[in-house]
Amino acid sequence: MEAPYLIDEPARPDGPLSDVLLVLWHGAGGDVTERSLAAVAAAGAADGALVVRARFTYRVAGKRAPDRMPLLLASAREAIDAAAALPNAGGRKLVLGGRSMGGRVASLLVSDGLEAAGLVFLSYPLHPAGKPDKLRDAHLPAIRCPMLFVQGDRDTLCDLKLLRPVLRKLGKRAQLSVFPGADHGMRKAPVDEIARVVTAFLARV
Repeated sequence: MEAPYLIDEPARPDGPLSDVLLVLWHGAGGDVTERSLAAVAAAGAADGALVVRARFTYRVAGKRAPDRMPLLLASAREAIDAAAALPNAGGRKLVLGGRSMGGRVASLLVSDGLEAAGLVFLSYPLHPAGKPDKLRDAHLPAIRCPMLFVQGDRDTLCDLKLLRPVLRKLGKRAQLSVFPGADHGMRKAPVDEIARVVTAFLARV
């Protein structure tokens, strides 16, 4: 079985993110060791954040196919409780996010009333591949905290022409950072630049 969490301890107590507790989840078929998640976690910890990369229950059990959403949400809530109980988590602002499905699960929790200081989406899955008419945006207006969308312009699960109108409705709460040539897996995006964009957002929230 996989460990349920990877914890990136803050490297400095006086860093610009020393008041941040960042909890990140992986995508549907991925893991918390994915390159962009690892880069964001390392950069956040280097700036003083306490970062928890959490695995959903199905991934801990060694399964590849994700659970249904109610189980994913329950698993995410357990991870947040565990992160908040860490010895040096007290007094930190909670920021949630993750890659693809992981970010979507975090957004659903916050739209349902969970308090967070911000949300970070790495390749938000706005719609299923090949089904741009099935948007996953209905819950986003209920989110009141700042949101960062990090997207590739070749993402088949997020047509930017469909995302931009959604973000306009969210107003100043939503920030978009686009990586040219990157697909849903962000393989052509430099991870150090992804990490820079995320840490800059965290410093603002």
